[in-house]
Amino acid sequence: METQKKHLNDRVIVYAIIWAMSYIASLLALRSFDLPLEAGIVLTVITALAFAVFMYKYYRSIFFMDEVQIKVQMEAIVIAFSLGLLLLMTLGLIDLFTTLNQENWSHRHLFPIFIAFYFAGLYKYNFNDEKHD
Repeated sequence: METQKKHLNDRVIVYAIIWAMSYIASLLALRSFDLPLEAGIVLTVITALAFAVFMYKYYRSIFFMDEVQIKVQMEAIVIAFSLGLLLLMTLGLIDLFTTLNQENWSHRHLFPIFIAFYFAGLYKYNFNDEKHD
């Protein structure tokens, strides 16, 4: 069981790396080159599929975690989701009375912030004085 768990975790990391590489490559290609619409759609679909596979594999890996690990992951996800909603609400309200610069606050800039929120949730657990049972 332990080797199966390690193998599954290693595969999740591989899928995360594949998704991150496809995201960065797509972002650089779409920003650097004047690609036709079809090529942009293909790059976007490939990146979205890589992310969907990564999320599916990550979700499946939760079944092999113990109760404490599941609790930590759920806490990190709840913190990330809450902070993400707070950010979107705040930006939406600010956008009502002033125009936000799309070079600084577009969707491609918000996505990495959501990932940072997830890691902030993990950080909160790992460095909190109160440990979960």
